[in-house]
Amino acid sequence: MYVVRSPAPALSPFIEHYWFVRAPDAGFDLSVDVFVEARADLIFNYGAAYHRTSRGQTVLHHAPNLDAQRDHPIRIRQVGAVHVVGVRFRVGGLAPFLAVPARSLTNQTPAPERAFGPCVTPLVEALAALDPDACAARLDAWFTAALRSDASVQTFTRAKDLLLKQPSATVEGVAVDVGVSARHLDRLFAQHLGLSPKVLARVVRFQAALQWLRSETRPGADGRRLAPDAPLADVAHACGYYDQSHFTRELRRFTGSPPRDLRRFYPEDAPTDFAPNVIRYQS
Repeated sequence: MYVVRSPAPALSPFIEHYWFVRAPDAGFDLSVDVFVEARADLIFNYGAAYHRTSRGQTVLHHAPNLDAQRDHPIRIRQVGAVHVVGVRFRVGGLAPFLAVPARSLTNQTPAPERAFGPCVTPLVEALAALDPDACAARLDAWFTAALRSDASVQTFTRAKDLLLKQPSATVEGVAVDVGVSARHLDRLFAQHLGLSPKVLARVVRFQAALQWLRSETRPGADGRRLAPDAPLADVAHACGYYDQSHFTRELRRFTGSPPRDLRRFYPEDAPTDFAPNVIRYQS
């Protein structure tokens, strides 16, 4: 059902992959739980409209849109014929392509033209008729032509990469490492990511904890491996949280569920390409 294509090598620091879902059966039922991950997806929807539930509110989406970086989980459900072309960006990967500040898009689903400018309209129109390989080639050409990386983007990218590797690093320390003030670093993150450095650090730690709960075989922050069904207080400590209550609050905020509900939460037959997203479908 899902087909994935890699971007051109020059785009891979910014784009994780292109993805495609095509199911012409009118009885197809697809749902996806998307937890907080500080990444964005560009959605070219050419099939049935889909429902996107966010903070208790459900909106019906017909047209292509950018599902921008978020600080809360969402659920997608699409029933009917499915034809979607998607671009999955890496954390901060939107920065070299945006025509507007990232902070103006956070927690929103704007039309592609608002995020990238009117030059994206021919791309939106062209992809509907192409197969995955032709789509990937067309997307490569468009994003290569749109790629811009000035000094501001480069400084932001260095700081973002430091936080991805060391989420426990302080904002002040990262700012010193990239040669700017902490206030200026906050502005760079607002401009190019739409989330603050502190929020990104929290998301990175949460993602590590989520992956640990999924497998329960990874070493924790202290290098120890915990047994399956270890007490949640031990899991919290292993993942670098101050205490279990902090751990529980963060997972509720970013997934909508308490930690105990996330153990073995993923269906055994679910695709793993988009982990930690939870994908269920039937036809």
